[in-house]
Amino acid sequence: MHLLILGCSSIVTRRVLPAALACGRIHRISLASRTTADSPVPDRVTLYRDYDDAINASGADVAYVSGVNAAHAEWIARALTAGLHVMVDKPAVLDMASAESVVALARRVSRGIGEATVFAFHPQIAALRALVPPADLASTRATASFSVPPLPPSDFRYRHELGGGSLYDLGPYAAATSRLLFGEPPATVACMVLSTRGAPAVDTSFSMLLTYPGGGSLAGHYGFVTTYQNRLSVLSGSRVVDAERIFSTPPELACAIRVREPEGERIVAVPAADAFTLFLEAFTAAVDRGDFEAFESALLEDAGLIARLRDASRHT
Repeated sequence: MHLLILGCSSIVTRRVLPAALACGRIHRISLASRTTADSPVPDRVTLYRDYDDAINASGADVAYVSGVNAAHAEWIARALTAGLHVMVDKPAVLDMASAESVVALARRVSRGIGEATVFAFHPQIAALRALVPPADLASTRATASFSVPPLPPSDFRYRHELGGGSLYDLGPYAAATSRLLFGEPPATVACMVLSTRGAPAVDTSFSMLLTYPGGGSLAGHYGFVTTYQNRLSVLSGSRVVDAERIFSTPPELACAIRVREPEGERIVAVPAADAFTLFLEAFTAAVDRGDFEAFESALLEDAGLIARLRDASRHT
């Protein structure tokens, strides 16, 4: 399969490109970038300087759209219209109407679309879900924290017009955690922006509380203003489960999920894995099957919850 990467963002150079080179289902790679004139490109990668040229001339089967959040919808549409299947950095788009539009377009042209919320594909998630049986969801109380130190002042996440802000950048982790752990949209959504920056103001941190029809809840704290924290703790009627580095796991890191039960404490070992490679493998396998329902529904459900978080934050 031939992959075209649109944009040479930091996440592309650090994670997407190495993952694509390691993915056995991807045999050719093209990269469209306006900013890599002095950067070395691996031998397997064909470089283009113009996105449209790359879409029209590369002969790629699948595109990976990166770059600033506000530009995603445009390049998703161009790639889909040109006949490519599309993967896209999170957040895929900036509002629910755009999410519905790109999924409708993908269905109309019989192409797939998937949002790269890749932590969901790491084996740590499957291990954690196995420790929280559906019978325990009514008593489940989950707490998530994903917070990082302030970003460089020039980072696009501080710019309103580019789709910046913690709700856009970190909201997908909250939405996917809700979907993966509880399996249904929350009944209530509360969200408070805790800090902002610039004018127009961009949210730089937020806290939320979600409750579910069966009685479970998910509290979360996210932002660009604290020391690094990346963990999920799940309290249920039968055990406490703690997972570190769950939202952004280094590919070389073997994970240890800590489980506390009435019988004592134990560790569930999870082998090292590259979540980006696993996501690429899952999406390209879906291309071969022609079955994109799981990717479409995840994109739509997560976009819907982020929209609810943003709306709740404006009414707090």
